[in-house]
Amino acid sequence: MLQRKLRLRHNTGFKAIFDKGKSYPGKYVVVYILKGPTKFGFVASKKVGNAVSRNRAKRLMREVIRRNLFFLKEDVQIICIARPIIKGVSYSEVENSIISSFKKAKVM
Repeated sequence: MLQRKLRLRHNTGFKAIFDKGKSYPGKYVVVYILKGPTKFGFVASKKVGNAVSRNRAKRLMREVIRRNLFFLKEDVQIICIARPIIKGVSYSEVENSIISSFKKAKVM
């Protein structure tokens, strides 16, 4: 589980990253990145599916971040947004999508 102090929990934090951050699209996940204290947010809209599918998508994204946390640069705020195509996809495919977005953004 990703530590609570590393998670974005308030709407103001999400809004700032969406407004000022830069987006890096991938096949299964869109990543928004902004300089700032290290924080992570995860979004899965109703387009992804029912509650079970949305929660699974967020769990997959959180696990990718947790396992690759030490490879990421410090002082980066990141939001991962699940695309509807993520439904039923394996962990390794989601991991490859997120890591390729991180490499494009040069935060890894």
